[in-house]
Amino acid sequence: MSIFLKEKHEEKYLLKPKLDVVFRALFREENKELTEALISDIIGQNIRIRTTDLNRYLDIKIAEQKLGIMDLRTEFEDGTICNIEIQLQMKEHENERFLYYWADAYSRQLRRGEEYNKLHQTISIIILDHEIKELKGIEALDTKWQIRDDKTGKKLLTDHLEIIIVEIPKAIRQYKNNEKNKICQWMLFFDDPNKEELKEIMEDNKKIKEAVQELRGMSEDEELRILAELREKGRRDAYAERQYAIKEGLEEGRKKGIKEGIKEGRKEGRKEGRKEGRKEERIEIAKNMLSLKIDIDTISKATGLEKDEILKIR
Repeated sequence: MSIFLKEKHEEKYLLKPKLDVVFRALFREENKELTEALISDIIGQNIRIRTTDLNRYLDIKIAEQKLGIMDLRTEFEDGTICNIEIQLQMKEHENERFLYYWADAYSRQLRRGEEYNKLHQTISIIILDHEIKELKGIEALDTKWQIRDDKTGKKLLTDHLEIIIVEIPKAIRQYKNNEKNKICQWMLFFDDPNKEELKEIMEDNKKIKEAVQELRGMSEDEELRILAELREKGRRDAYAERQYAIKEGLEEGRKKGIKEGIKEGRKEGRKEGRKEGRKEERIEIAKNMLSLKIDIDTISKATGLEKDEILKIR
């Protein structure tokens, strides 16, 4: 049975908002007030959004789109740019990636020939499904990373650069000791809205209650559920692939040296994982979609399979 499907007499299993396709569908332009509440709770000040970039929402049906890309770009009424990225997988050179995405958003504000005084503060909110070593020992979930002097740490060069990194596992741990912390509440919601704790959170946080109610309606959309399932399977595959790469790397390391072995193991793991797993998964998803009487074009977009391949499955 699909990981997203329950028996008909059971309550519908809610999709996980930390999956990119679900996140972008939930925090779309029509739900701007939810996005405002989320950002306000994370940065610690009330904001109002002028516009939301829908470009990323428009291509949620691309099955092979990489996980962990920029998820949502917003502009506040005062001109501030704020991007929210949810990253489900550990990446190499993560900190450099964070800075690169911030720089991309900052530089996009100007067209050729425009003056620098048109630039506005740019905030990157990065939500991670794991913890990173650079934040070890920092328990605050709303730490703002900025450009400050290295002598006192008090002199701010500019407020235009601001990066906030929130680690879901750390927020879940902290919730046990601080149930009123709104960032912790949002992270529990992102991690799994089906948890028992969400009932208490909904009583305390009205915006999360609205988000859960909206998510219930979205979770009835069979096409979105299958797209989310495809994402979830891709995530599990990536984890299995990484574990396989580590295992093979260590084995090879006994012969060639640990360092070289891990490198080669990762390379082979990625290659074999993609080759052996993706095709069978796509075919299985296509079968499920066919059983739901979803049209061939949509199945092709969701799975990446050619139409003639799908017809053969029938």
